[in-house]
Amino acid sequence: MIRLLPFVILPALLGCGAPALPAQQPPPPPIRIIPQPASVELLDGHFALDPETVVCFPADAADWELPARYWMSLVLESTGWTPLALPFRDRDRSAPRLNAIYLIPDTTVGPAEGYVLEVRPGWVLVRARTAAGAFYGVQTLRQLFPPGLNGRNSAANTRLAAPACRIADAPRFGYRGMHLDVARHFFPVSFIKRYIDLLAQHKLNTFHWHLTDDQGWRVEIKAYPKLQTVAACRDKTLIGHYNDQPWQFDNKPYCGFYTREEIRDVVEYARQRFVTVIPEIEMPGHSRAALAAYPELGCTGGPYQTLPVWGIADDVFCAGNEQTFVFLEKVLEEVCALFPGPYVHVGGDECPKKRWKSCPKCQARLRGQGLADEHALQSWFIGRIENTLARHGKKLIGWDEILEGGLAPNATVMSWRGTAGGIAAARSGHDAIMTPGSHCYFDHYQGDPETEPLAISGFTSLEKVYGYEPVPAELTPDEARHVLGAQANLWTEYIATPDHAEYMAYPRACALAEVLWTTPERKDWPDFAHRLKTHFLRLDAQGVRYAQTFYNVDPRFYGGRLYLSAADSALDIRYTTDGSEPAPTSALYRGPVALQQNTTLKTRAFDGARPLGATRTVRYLLHKASGKPYTLSGKPVQYTGGEQYGLTNGVTGSIRSWNNWVGLVNQDIDPAIDFGENTPVQSVTVRYADAKSSWIWPPRRVELSVSDDGKNYRTVATRDIDTETRQNNAVETVRFDGLNLHTRFLRLTARTYGVIPAGMDGEGNGAWLFLDEVVVE
Repeated sequence: MIRLLPFVILPALLGCGAPALPAQQPPPPPIRIIPQPASVELLDGHFALDPETVVCFPADAADWELPARYWMSLVLESTGWTPLALPFRDRDRSAPRLNAIYLIPDTTVGPAEGYVLEVRPGWVLVRARTAAGAFYGVQTLRQLFPPGLNGRNSAANTRLAAPACRIADAPRFGYRGMHLDVARHFFPVSFIKRYIDLLAQHKLNTFHWHLTDDQGWRVEIKAYPKLQTVAACRDKTLIGHYNDQPWQFDNKPYCGFYTREEIRDVVEYARQRFVTVIPEIEMPGHSRAALAAYPELGCTGGPYQTLPVWGIADDVFCAGNEQTFVFLEKVLEEVCALFPGPYVHVGGDECPKKRWKSCPKCQARLRGQGLADEHALQSWFIGRIENTLARHGKKLIGWDEILEGGLAPNATVMSWRGTAGGIAAARSGHDAIMTPGSHCYFDHYQGDPETEPLAISGFTSLEKVYGYEPVPAELTPDEARHVLGAQANLWTEYIATPDHAEYMAYPRACALAEVLWTTPERKDWPDFAHRLKTHFLRLDAQGVRYAQTFYNVDPRFYGGRLYLSAADSALDIRYTTDGSEPAPTSALYRGPVALQQNTTLKTRAFDGARPLGATRTVRYLLHKASGKPYTLSGKPVQYTGGEQYGLTNGVTGSIRSWNNWVGLVNQDIDPAIDFGENTPVQSVTVRYADAKSSWIWPPRRVELSVSDDGKNYRTVATRDIDTETRQNNAVETVRFDGLNLHTRFLRLTARTYGVIPAGMDGEGNGAWLFLDEVVVE
């Protein structure tokens, strides 16, 4: 065995006499790392990886061997070389060897997951306080080499050199997560491992595994075998979108679950990559699959079926039945034994109280516990489950609905309905994980719905993910410490294959990784976009089927002029207005384009003659309010209409996606448009969405008013809407004709429906109101 110097003095000696590689060799690639490190110092020279390069790590330290073995397997897979491992001990006193990569414990390195990476012409040194930090140092080292190092047999004939540099780095947040729903669609263990690999590669450290829901139970529980034979199967699956009526089904049985051995294998695989697996066992709602297997656990006794459709079911675990808790405690006992991490997620979201209100057992429980209402009953339910988990040494996480009725004493809140849940948790001294639907739901569209696979709805672009700030500005510094981090959620109602899952996750997960790792002052969208082009080559080498929406052109219209942009500013943007497909010979965008009439724009990015991304088609409707500014009394956060003045941008919305709609929940939408001068108005038209299954309701009334000074308005027209009998999943229109007005300011007010009535999807919640273009003629 080659003897090495003590690791505490290696850095000083390794710098002496290290040979440089011949100057005539081409330089290594530039430093383009995702997520962006805290500091990067470029040095002279470069380090060349070859079949003789050895990996040195502390002997008798199993955790430190993990990053070393990970690096060695990466090199073996991509080059066919078998690297030599050289464990060392503190007592070793021989001179260091060159052409080596050292992983060195160093208590002076700051945070637990931080590292210092030093690359010299003769050696590489990764110093860290923990093995996890060394692992992330290895991930950064991986990105210093050419992209071929990331693929199977893709780098054997490539010169593998990394630029000499010094990188000091540490994550901003301790919780950096990605979620995957396997209840709606089941994914094989091989893909789960690949998913974890990609997380680890991007320095994400938590895998949230959504294992149970109304549509399937995916974890083997020995105490309850029907969970495998009944709850893990549904007799058919919905075809198309949930909002498409009437529903169509494939009439094919759909089954799948993970055995205990498979789960242990996945958990160990994740541990070796410093990823913690958090299982989610849904309760008290989203439990129809479990009730199909054990109907006595429901309020009515069934019969129940594992649901073939998506959405929210009224049937939930009976809170008044003691057998419910016997079942859940036995299930959680087995789950806790399978997952050694500190957390178990219990869901707690979207639990209708309809069955509880009419259930004698639940009402008796409510009275016996002195509870105010069914929301308090859910809080009691979650508190009891928290005690169960505590007996097994686990902490409880739940979606932000667990705040309703009072939060369990030590629960961590996962805030998905915006940021309010996380803010409330932090202010009450509870930890929070931020995962708002506005920025962190990767089942939303990421490009033009006309060119993208079917998705649940919504629009979450790559740039929008990158712009997310997990710590709400409303929190004080002391409160902000309770924000552990954030995660993205990948729900799979409309994602049935591994390729599709990767497509929806990447490259948005790359942006999230930088949000969670890199400090805000180091983030820069143009720079990230530049680095991402290199990162795509790494993903290409791995065969990742990532989305190409990064290359899509983004059109914006205001002030009567059309502005086109692309994330990659080096590309040509070409466009047509005659309905033809853009080609390398089409008009080249050089600056804002004035629109004089209704126009169908088609635009696409080109790298020379090579088209990139998808053709973006937008139909612009020009009218007197087009491009005009307006004010709103309520500020849209999640559904903004795609740009600042989404209600006057000349673009109407599609029922397939909410990107072009302005949406508010339980609030009026009241744009006050400023024409800039006194303007004749003959008609005003507005469209609204009716998609009650998605909690989107028509307005109760639409009012039109005018003003000369923008302060004092008078009503000139109103229209009441018959909301109850309107069609679901439709776009409807309100038009005011024959107005004969002259005004500078025009305000259209759509009155919110309010609270969704009993018996409807989302009952008891505030209804969403969606408008698109306010057309003035």
